[in-house]
Amino acid sequence: PAMVASGPTVPDTGSRADALASISAYGMKLPASVMAHINSPAADAPSPDDERFSRNEVHLIASAGVSLEAAAAEAKRQGVEAVILSDAIEGEAREVGGVHAAIAREVATRNRPFSKPVLVLSGGETTVTLRAKGKGGRNSEFLLAFAIGINGVEGIHALAADTDGIDGSEDNAGAFADGSTVSRMRSAGVDAKAMLAGNNAWTAFNAVGDLFVPGPTGTNVNDLRAILIR
Repeated sequence: PAMVASGPTVPDTGSRADALASISAYGMKLPASVMAHINSPAADAPSPDDERFSRNEVHLIASAGVSLEAAAAEAKRQGVEAVILSDAIEGEAREVGGVHAAIAREVATRNRPFSKPVLVLSGGETTVTLRAKGKGGRNSEFLLAFAIGINGVEGIHALAADTDGIDGSEDNAGAFADGSTVSRMRSAGVDAKAMLAGNNAWTAFNAVGDLFVPGPTGTNVNDLRAILIR
């Protein structure tokens, strides 16, 4: 629980010394007022045995795993088998997207390691190394790399989205993609690979009307990726 939204109501075992060590280790230059506060006793958090925590209770009511299991259950209710790869996949978004594309292609063309029809699910949070000043977020970047990887392959449909409803710098949670995405982008005057190189996935998906914009959801259990292969 202490790792969820920084655990504002959960006892903190860290100290001012830990904060100062991190500031020094990363060479951070902070305002004098901030440093003065961190160096003062006022910055000390209540200790775990503080009386204020005596009646504190924490209940975990949602998680990445729960969201994936719910998606899998709904797929099965509709007659589609579902598999969950992991609820904790991390790494560079475009690279993770490429790996997911390879799995989807293998299922679509060789019916392995899963049999069609199947919904392949995964969660976790990827990262994006900024190489340019484009528009986008980790889910749209993941999905643009995925779309490039499945270009021309029929029977694959995917959604990648942040469960809080906002992905990166814009108002979308993520986007949709299929085997025709890259060609449709090309018809709209958009070079998918150039957009990916420029961290400009939002612009690419916006050009073909494939952004997913549900609005803020009021919760956050990392990202959800759903790939339907038929």
